[in-house]
Amino acid sequence: MVESRTVSPEALLEIRANDGEIHDLIMWLDSFDGRPGLNELGERLESLDVDVESLRNTIQSNPNDYCRNTLLRTDYYEIVAIIWRPGQDTPIHDHLGSDCAFLILEGESTETVYQLNEKGQAYPVSKRVYRPGEVCAADEPDIHRVSNDGDGELINLHVYTPPLHAFNIYDPE
Repeated sequence: MVESRTVSPEALLEIRANDGEIHDLIMWLDSFDGRPGLNELGERLESLDVDVESLRNTIQSNPNDYCRNTLLRTDYYEIVAIIWRPGQDTPIHDHLGSDCAFLILEGESTETVYQLNEKGQAYPVSKRVYRPGEVCAADEPDIHRVSNDGDGELINLHVYTPPLHAFNIYDPE
C-alpha cells in the first residue's frame, strides 16, 4: 500500500545545499509560530521551482507501492516527497487534524474527491488532473484519493500542517 522512509539528516543538508527553493521553503515554514493558512501555503508552493533531478538523487521509489520520503518533520509541519509509479494510488483517505498542500514536480497527479453516503462509504464527486507546477490543497476534513493514472513516474512535494499524525481510510461505495 505505502512505503515510508525518512531521509537522513546528511541527505537533508545535501538537498538544502543543492536546492535553494527547498531551503527557502523550510526557512519560510520555520518563520511561523504555528501553521500557515492553507491558501498561503498553496501560494508559496506554487512559487517554487524545485530542482527535481537533485531531489530525485536523494529520495527513493518502490516498484510495488507508492513511496513517502519524509524530508523534515517538526512540531508544526512535515515535508514529504512522494513518488508514484504508473497505476499506484493512495487509499481513499482524509487528513485528520492536518491540512495538506502539494506541488506536482513531475508527471500528472489525479485527485478524486469523495463524500460519504449514509453507510459511511465513499463515493466520488469530482476528479481533477494536476500537472507540473500546479498545487493541490486539501483541508483537514476533505476525503480524497491521489493517483498516478499516467505512463511515467509522478513526484509530488507535500507539506502537512501540522504533521500528519492520523487519518481515516474509507471503503468505496
